[in-house]
Amino acid sequence: MINKILVAVEFSPNNKSVFDSAVYLAKETGANLMLLHVISAQEEDYPMVSTTDYYPVMFDASDYKTYQKKLTEYQQKGLDGLKKLQETAEAAGVDTEYTQLTGNPGQTICELADTWEADLIIVGSRGLKGLKEMFLGSVSNYVTHHAPCSVLILRTAIERQSNSVSIASEEKSATNNHTGEHLSKSLLKEETI
Repeated sequence: MINKILVAVEFSPNNKSVFDSAVYLAKETGANLMLLHVISAQEEDYPMVSTTDYYPVMFDASDYKTYQKKLTEYQQKGLDGLKKLQETAEAAGVDTEYTQLTGNPGQTICELADTWEADLIIVGSRGLKGLKEMFLGSVSNYVTHHAPCSVLILRTAIERQSNSVSIASEEKSATNNHTGEHLSKSLLKEETI
Protein backbone atom coordinates (compact mmCIF):
# COMPACT_ATOMS: atom_id res chain seq x y z
CA MET A 1 0.00 0.00 0.00
CA ILE A 2 1.21 3.49 -0.80
CA ASN A 3 0.89 5.98 2.05
CA LYS A 4 3.75 8.39 1.29
CA ILE A 5 4.83 9.66 -2.14
CA LEU A 6 7.99 11.72 -2.58
CA VAL A 7 8.08 13.75 -5.78
CA ALA A 8 11.23 15.46 -7.04
CA VAL A 9 10.28 18.91 -8.29
CA GLU A 10 12.06 21.05 -10.85
CA PHE A 11 10.68 24.37 -11.97
CA SER A 12 10.58 23.69 -15.69
CA PRO A 13 7.64 23.36 -18.09
CA ASN A 14 8.32 19.64 -18.50
CA ASN A 15 8.12 19.03 -14.77
CA LYS A 16 4.56 20.35 -14.46
CA SER A 17 3.27 17.07 -15.84
CA VAL A 18 5.29 15.18 -13.19
CA PHE A 19 3.72 17.29 -10.44
CA ASP A 20 0.20 16.92 -11.88
CA SER A 21 0.63 13.16 -12.16
CA ALA A 22 1.99 12.89 -8.60
CA VAL A 23 -0.99 14.81 -7.21
CA TYR A 24 -3.40 12.68 -9.22
CA LEU A 25 -1.80 9.44 -8.01
CA ALA A 26 -1.66 10.66 -4.39
CA LYS A 27 -5.32 11.58 -4.53
CA GLU A 28 -6.33 8.23 -6.02
CA THR A 29 -4.36 6.25 -3.43
CA GLY A 30 -5.02 8.55 -0.44
CA ALA A 31 -1.27 9.04 0.05
CA ASN A 32 0.52 12.00 1.61
CA LEU A 33 2.77 13.94 -0.73
CA MET A 34 6.25 15.35 -0.08
CA LEU A 35 7.51 17.88 -2.63
CA LEU A 36 11.30 18.06 -2.82
CA HIS A 37 13.36 20.63 -4.69
CA VAL A 38 17.10 19.99 -4.68
CA ILE A 39 19.29 23.02 -5.24
CA SER A 40 22.19 21.93 -7.37
CA ALA A 41 24.71 23.56 -9.68
CA GLN A 42 23.34 21.18 -12.36
CA GLU A 43 20.18 23.28 -12.68
CA GLU A 44 20.10 25.56 -15.71
CA ASP A 45 19.38 28.82 -13.88
CA TYR A 46 21.60 28.15 -10.85
CA PRO A 47 23.56 31.36 -10.10
CA MET A 48 27.25 31.17 -10.88
CA VAL A 49 30.14 33.31 -9.72
CA SER A 50 30.93 35.75 -12.50
CA THR A 51 34.52 35.87 -13.69
CA THR A 52 36.06 37.98 -16.39
CA ASP A 53 38.68 35.48 -17.49
CA TYR A 54 39.41 31.78 -17.47
CA TYR A 55 42.45 31.96 -15.22
CA PRO A 56 42.38 30.95 -11.55
CA VAL A 57 39.29 32.41 -9.98
CA MET A 58 40.03 35.56 -8.09
CA PHE A 59 37.05 37.60 -7.03
CA ASP A 60 36.66 40.43 -4.62
CA ALA A 61 34.12 41.02 -1.88
CA SER A 62 31.65 42.77 -4.19
CA ASP A 63 31.60 39.73 -6.55
CA TYR A 64 30.97 37.48 -3.58
CA LYS A 65 28.18 39.72 -2.24
CA THR A 66 26.54 39.78 -5.69
CA TYR A 67 26.74 35.98 -5.88
CA GLN A 68 25.30 35.57 -2.36
CA LYS A 69 22.42 37.90 -3.23
CA LYS A 70 21.63 35.93 -6.41
CA LEU A 71 21.85 32.63 -4.53
CA THR A 72 19.51 33.87 -1.79
CA GLU A 73 17.02 35.07 -4.42
CA TYR A 74 17.29 31.70 -6.19
CA GLN A 75 16.63 29.81 -2.95
CA GLN A 76 13.63 32.02 -2.16
CA LYS A 77 12.26 31.50 -5.67
CA GLY A 78 12.43 27.74 -5.05
CA LEU A 79 10.63 28.01 -1.71
CA ASP A 80 7.95 30.25 -3.24
CA GLY A 81 7.46 27.73 -6.06
CA LEU A 82 7.16 24.85 -3.59
CA LYS A 83 4.62 26.77 -1.50
CA LYS A 84 2.51 27.43 -4.59
CA LEU A 85 2.63 23.74 -5.56
CA GLN A 86 1.69 22.74 -2.01
CA GLU A 87 -1.35 25.01 -2.13
CA THR A 88 -2.38 23.52 -5.48
CA ALA A 89 -2.06 19.96 -4.18
CA GLU A 90 -3.94 20.72 -0.98
CA ALA A 91 -6.72 22.39 -2.97
CA ALA A 92 -7.04 19.07 -4.80
CA GLY A 93 -7.48 17.31 -1.44
CA VAL A 94 -3.95 15.89 -0.97
CA ASP A 95 -2.07 16.31 2.33
CA THR A 96 1.18 17.89 1.17
CA GLU A 97 4.40 19.14 2.68
CA TYR A 98 7.57 20.40 1.05
CA THR A 99 11.27 20.84 1.59
CA GLN A 100 14.17 22.35 -0.30
CA LEU A 101 17.64 20.85 0.17
CA THR A 102 21.06 21.46 -1.33
CA GLY A 103 23.28 18.73 -2.74
CA ASN A 104 23.57 16.01 -5.32
CA PRO A 105 19.99 15.50 -6.59
CA GLY A 106 20.03 11.69 -6.79
CA GLN A 107 21.62 11.18 -3.40
CA THR A 108 19.43 13.80 -1.75
CA ILE A 109 16.23 12.26 -3.13
CA CYS A 110 17.24 8.79 -1.89
CA GLU A 111 18.29 10.07 1.55
CA LEU A 112 15.02 11.95 2.07
CA ALA A 113 13.00 8.96 0.84
CA ASP A 114 14.76 6.85 3.47
CA THR A 115 14.36 9.26 6.40
CA TRP A 116 10.77 10.22 5.49
CA GLU A 117 9.98 6.52 4.90
CA ALA A 118 8.49 7.08 1.45
CA ASP A 119 6.66 4.21 -0.22
CA LEU A 120 7.12 5.62 -3.73
CA ILE A 121 9.42 8.15 -5.40
CA ILE A 122 8.21 9.94 -8.52
CA VAL A 123 10.83 11.58 -10.72
CA GLY A 124 10.79 13.01 -14.20
CA SER A 125 13.19 12.09 -16.94
CA ARG A 126 15.23 14.83 -18.59
CA GLY A 127 15.73 12.59 -21.61
CA LEU A 128 19.53 12.79 -21.58
CA LYS A 129 21.18 10.43 -24.03
CA GLY A 130 24.69 9.43 -24.98
CA LEU A 131 27.55 11.66 -23.87
CA LYS A 132 25.34 14.15 -22.01
CA GLU A 133 24.00 11.35 -19.81
CA MET A 134 27.49 9.93 -19.30
CA PHE A 135 28.99 13.28 -18.22
CA LEU A 136 26.03 14.92 -16.49
CA GLY A 137 24.56 11.74 -15.09
CA SER A 138 20.93 10.85 -14.86
CA VAL A 139 19.09 11.62 -11.65
CA SER A 140 16.35 9.12 -12.47
CA ASN A 141 18.95 6.42 -13.20
CA TYR A 142 20.71 7.04 -9.89
CA VAL A 143 17.44 7.03 -7.95
CA THR A 144 16.31 3.82 -9.65
CA HIS A 145 19.44 2.01 -8.50
CA HIS A 146 19.78 3.48 -4.98
CA ALA A 147 16.25 4.19 -3.73
CA PRO A 148 14.99 2.52 -0.56
CA CYS A 149 11.53 2.13 -2.11
CA SER A 150 9.72 1.81 -5.44
CA VAL A 151 10.41 4.39 -8.14
CA LEU A 152 8.15 5.71 -10.88
CA ILE A 153 9.89 7.59 -13.70
CA LEU A 154 7.57 9.79 -15.73
CA ARG A 155 8.42 10.93 -19.22
CA THR A 156 4.90 12.27 -19.82
CA ALA A 157 1.88 12.90 -17.66
CA ILE A 158 -0.38 10.12 -16.46
CA GLU A 159 -3.37 10.55 -18.72
CA ARG A 160 -6.94 9.93 -17.84
CA GLN A 161 -9.65 9.15 -20.35
CA SER A 162 -10.12 12.86 -21.20
CA ASN A 163 -6.45 13.15 -22.34
CA SER A 164 -5.53 15.77 -19.69
CA VAL A 165 -4.61 15.92 -16.03
CA SER A 166 -6.11 19.18 -14.83
CA ILE A 167 -6.03 19.30 -11.04
CA ALA A 168 -7.71 22.65 -10.54
CA SER A 169 -10.91 21.71 -12.36
CA GLU A 170 -11.14 18.07 -11.44
CA GLU A 171 -14.75 16.92 -11.43
CA LYS A 172 -15.34 13.22 -10.96
CA SER A 173 -17.97 11.41 -12.89
CA ALA A 174 -18.62 7.70 -12.41
CA THR A 175 -16.79 6.91 -15.65
CA ASN A 176 -13.68 8.98 -14.87
CA ASN A 177 -13.54 7.66 -11.30
CA HIS A 178 -13.62 4.07 -12.56
CA THR A 179 -10.94 4.86 -15.16
CA GLY A 180 -8.78 6.55 -12.50
CA GLU A 181 -9.06 3.59 -10.14
CA HIS A 182 -8.11 1.20 -12.95
CA LEU A 183 -5.13 3.38 -13.95
CA SER A 184 -4.02 3.79 -10.37
CA LYS A 185 -4.17 0.02 -9.74
CA SER A 186 -2.27 -0.77 -12.93
CA LEU A 187 0.43 1.79 -12.06
CA LEU A 188 0.79 0.40 -8.57
CA LYS A 189 1.38 -3.10 -9.99
CA GLU A 190 4.10 -1.79 -12.31
CA GLU A 191 5.66 0.84 -10.05
CA THR A 192 8.95 -0.92 -9.39
CA ILE A 193 11.46 -0.32 -12.14
